[in-house]
Amino acid sequence: MRKNSQQLASHAQFHLLVAVLTGDKTAIASVEKAACHVFAAKKADSRIPLGHPQREDLEKKQQTYEQDLNATVLSLFDKVLFPIQRAGMASQLAAKPLDMTRDSQKVFDGELQIEKTLTSNPLKLYLDVDKDFDAIRDKAQDLLWPENLDEARWSDVTDRMAEQAGMSWLPPKGLETLKSTACNRGLWEDLGNGYVTKKPKAKRTFVQVIPESEPDDNGQVHLRINPQNAGPAPRIYFAEDGPVSDSSPQLKEQTLATKALRVNFLVVDPSGKSETGDPVTWSNKIIIRNHLTEDKGKRRVQIVAPTAKVIRYTLGGEEAREGIVHDQPIEIGDGEVMINVFAEADGIEAKTVIRYPAKGKKGVDVDPVKPGRLVSRAGRKLDSRAKTFEALSEAGKKSVEFENVTLSVGQGAQVAQLVVGEIRVNAAFIEDILKKVLEKFTPDTPITLTFRKAHFNSGHDLKDFAGKLGIDLQPSDIEQ
Repeated sequence: MRKNSQQLASHAQFHLLVAVLTGDKTAIASVEKAACHVFAAKKADSRIPLGHPQREDLEKKQQTYEQDLNATVLSLFDKVLFPIQRAGMASQLAAKPLDMTRDSQKVFDGELQIEKTLTSNPLKLYLDVDKDFDAIRDKAQDLLWPENLDEARWSDVTDRMAEQAGMSWLPPKGLETLKSTACNRGLWEDLGNGYVTKKPKAKRTFVQVIPESEPDDNGQVHLRINPQNAGPAPRIYFAEDGPVSDSSPQLKEQTLATKALRVNFLVVDPSGKSETGDPVTWSNKIIIRNHLTEDKGKRRVQIVAPTAKVIRYTLGGEEAREGIVHDQPIEIGDGEVMINVFAEADGIEAKTVIRYPAKGKKGVDVDPVKPGRLVSRAGRKLDSRAKTFEALSEAGKKSVEFENVTLSVGQGAQVAQLVVGEIRVNAAFIEDILKKVLEKFTPDTPITLTFRKAHFNSGHDLKDFAGKLGIDLQPSDIEQ
């Protein structure tokens, strides 16, 4: 019984657990006598082999001695003491008879009997935090927070958990589970500074703006607008390139196609449960593209940036910010060319370097030393399981980072898709997610990985990566 009590104490976040011995000296002596009988029978077991004339008698005595010892111990270890504290009273130890109801066909389990005792009324132990969440939360808020304060340092809360006699006992990490569940349900809030409040402040509305495409050749972007903390029927107001208010146009759907440089959004919760938050501004970006044409033996480059108000360039490697204004196609001659480009509109800027090899020279001119980016407006697609894992393996070796990644696993209704926007993630990050997703699919499930931008430490790594994956590079695919 003592061993089981120790196991239970380690099983739960307990303050004190005592199995009480009762009886007079004669009863205690009977435990020692019964234990000696069991010990003696154990010793004899190693000396009297199977088939010996005394073996049958020994086995009967072994069974009898073990039963006597169990019965004697159970008659003595019959109570559980645990700390309690009633309102307005000092803490004390409460005694509760040990619950002895059990399946007689199974081996006696002292830990289980103690658990049954503590989980029956009057209840001291909760084994399932999720099931009894409301009752546990109420007790925690009453006993573990400082009086008249809504915020508490979480380390102090955990200390009080071990000190408050009136607090229920929980399984290992039960208090952390309670905190996580309460915060997820919005009943508590982790303030991020070591403190947790049991009365979160009223939420404020805002929007999550997700571009579903890059600007097309006309500068148009498709946005998905996800209102937050706005109730079941949110109102989303928007204004392109100007201030927004509740008198601005209202989105009928949670999508918007726009060519604006900036769009301001305001969300209102008609239910009144959340305060109206500050406007959220989404800023477009400038995408610089180029087109090479050849007419009558002359090569010309047209630079396009639909959302830009001014485009400047240089041909000698100088910074393009103060370069020539681009207002017509650039004649580049027959030699190798490097064009520095700068584009700007109302404080939004973009720059790139465009390289063209000499006329007649095959391949793409890439500086092997300078860092480079492999870009694709439509997205570079790796359309097989083998190619996806090969790309991730090569990217891992070269420390490549990707942006605008779409990972699709499966087909039809049985599909899982992950989208990563303008966040740089490495191959290990993508592979970890992919392996987790694949646990739900068969080994032959199709995989497609698409990315719009890959960052390389050098042009050499970029060309090597493209070559191994069979990517046919064009000048417009490279930024350095």
